Formats: sequence, structure tokens, C-alpha cells
Amino acid sequence: MKLNDVANELEQRSGQHFAETRADETAWPANVTLDDGLSEDELVSLALWNNAAFHATLADLGLFRADLVQAGMLPNPTFSMLVPWGAKPLELTVRYPLEIFWLRPQRVELAQLDVEQTAQRLVQTGLDLIRDVRFAYAELSLAKRRVELAESAVTLSQAIAELTQARLNDGDASELEVTIARVDALQAQEQQSRLQQDLTIANERLRHLAGLSLEQWPGNVNTELLAHDDRFDTEKLVEQALMARPDLRAAQINVEAAGERIGLARAEIFNITTSLNAKQINGPLLAGPGLDVTLPILNQNQGGVAQAQARFDKAARQYVTTRQRIALDVREAHARLRQASVSLKQWQETILPPLQAAIKDARNAYAAGNVTYLFVLETQRRWLDAQLKTAQAAADFHRARTELERSVGQRLKPA
Repeated sequence: MKLNDVANELEQRSGQHFAETRADETAWPANVTLDDGLSEDELVSLALWNNAAFHATLADLGLFRADLVQAGMLPNPTFSMLVPWGAKPLELTVRYPLEIFWLRPQRVELAQLDVEQTAQRLVQTGLDLIRDVRFAYAELSLAKRRVELAESAVTLSQAIAELTQARLNDGDASELEVTIARVDALQAQEQQSRLQQDLTIANERLRHLAGLSLEQWPGNVNTELLAHDDRFDTEKLVEQALMARPDLRAAQINVEAAGERIGLARAEIFNITTSLNAKQINGPLLAGPGLDVTLPILNQNQGGVAQAQARFDKAARQYVTTRQRIALDVREAHARLRQASVSLKQWQETILPPLQAAIKDARNAYAAGNVTYLFVLETQRRWLDAQLKTAQAAADFHRARTELERSVGQRLKPA
């Protein structure tokens, strides 16, 4: 399996493609445009093409492919010569191990399994990178929304503080109320400053994952979180994950490779070396074949066979462990998605509409002289708090959906 095969399989699972690039260059995929702002999918493409840690991991495939080439190589014959000296005659010997002809196919097959196992792990690494980028994108979107609401909260808190001061001047408020209003305004300003720094941090984290830490960062990111369907059947997702997850396929290949190592350890008991010996005796050079055979009487490679068997048992248990972990990942991610979906719908459909209507009613009541303007401002403050929690719920839903897709091992289509 080549790097292009890894890229093609990752594209089938995620819809994102990448290619090998030079370590000293930054690649801009064809689907990335900067005019309308970087979308989530465009950021994922940038990460797959430019993330240094991901491409450093991809180099492992080249190492194992080199091991595959080495496993298929035939050894060179051994030539030895005894130089005639005094009464000692000239002697020439050529040796070649015959066991290579039945050990080589097993070693090649074992190396091929290692290549396939590494490729599956690389696909899983790509899926993990996509998950991390989508998480960072959700964090950036939430950070931007927090900053926007914080600016409105500062304006609102300052208005409340000014109104409270005016009430104090008219004798309708106490010094304590004015102090509390001023402290609230100062806290709103401090929170706005802190959230602005959080936005910078989230932006830099996304920039790093995209592989542009040392390059010009466009900065124009379209952070609108799109709504997704959450109607999925848990058990069907588990079945789909058990068929699709590349790390489970890697664990299965590891079991196959461990079984091959048992057979290889047993085959290495027998060593047969053929030779051609030539010796100069009384003038003419006489040649004849020879054969060296290792007799497995005392050492039958019991230790090597036992180690191979132990590795096989461990690989089998790791395969079962991976299956169980995948089932847990899918069920837990699906439960989190349903929880996030219910919470988001409650904020969007149950809590926000009455608050929006309350703002309108408060303004009408103020216009009619039934309430003070402070009541209107307090109602707007509750509206801002609800919007902030709605944005948090939307980010949680996006992260839960992303984690579910990573747990299943591929993009999910709506039910």
C-alpha cells in the first residue's frame, strides 16, 4: 500500500483529499479560496496538506515499505579463500544459505502485513486530525460569539450603571446599588478583555492545526456552525464502526502478522547451507559440493516460538479490546450528541423565544410608563446570557457530532 492509497481511503471516509508535499513548502489545495473566508472543510483540507506532525507520521509508511523491500532481497553468497602458505594448499569455498527459499515468502508476507497495518493506522491518524480541526473550528466560532456578546454586555452594563447613578441623583437608589452597578460594568469589561484573548488563542490553535504557524494566516474564517441531523440508530452505528474503523482493521492485521511470526519462528529451526569447495592438491584444483545442516537436537528455537505465541495472544486480546473500545466510543458519542441536541433545541425553541417576547413587552410597558428603563435593560441582560448559553450549546452539538463521526470512522449521512 502506497501513500496515495492512504489518501484515497481517507478521502472515501471523510471526503477530504491530500497529497505528499515537500517539508519546506506550504500547499494550498484547489478547493481553498480566501475571498469568502475559510470554511470548516477548507481548514480541514489545509491541515491534511500542511500539518507537520501528520506528515511526519506519514513517513512511517516509507520506513515499513523499505522493510518490505529488504525482506524480499536474497542474501549474497559467501566466498572464503585460504591462501597457500608453505605446505598448506590453496582452498576456495562458496557458501549459500538454502533456508532463504522457504523463509523469504513468509518474511515478505509478514512485511506486507506490517505495511498494511501502518497504512490503516495512518488513516486513523488522519481521521483524528480532522476531528481536532473541527473541534478547534467550533472553539473559534464559540470564542467569536462570546466576544460579540461581551461587547453588548459591556454597553448594557454601562447603561445600567449610568441609569443607576441618575436614580441616585434623583434619590431613587442607594449608594450600594450604584456600587454594584459599577462593579458589574467593570466585570463586564474584564470579561470582554479575557474573551478577546481566548479568541486569539483559539485562532492560533486552529492556525497551528492547519499547518500555517510560520506562514501568513488569512485570519478570515467563516465561523458559522451548520446544523446537522442527529437522528441515528446507535446499534447500527456500532455495526458500521466495527466495519469501518481503520484502527480495528490495523488490530486485525496485527493478529494475522502475529500468527505469521509463529510459523516463521518454527521454520527458522532448520538451517541448510550449500557450499562449493575447491582445493589444490598436488598441482590440480579439485572441486566438489558440500552441505551444512543444523541438527535441531538441543535448540529447537523454543524461546522464539514462545515469544511469537505470546505476541499472538497479546494481539488477539488487543483486537478484542479495540472492538469493545469502539463500541464504547460510538455509544458514548451518540449519547452526548443526543444530549447536546436536546439542550440546543431547548435553548432555541423553548427559552429564547419567550425572552425575545419579554424584551418587546418590557419596551411596550416602559413606553406606557408601567416599568422603569432599568427593567428593560435587565431583560436585555437575560437575553444576552441566554444567547451565550445557546452558542455554547451549539458548539457542544458540533463537537459531539464531530466525535461521533470520528468514532464511526467516516462521515455520517442523515437518517
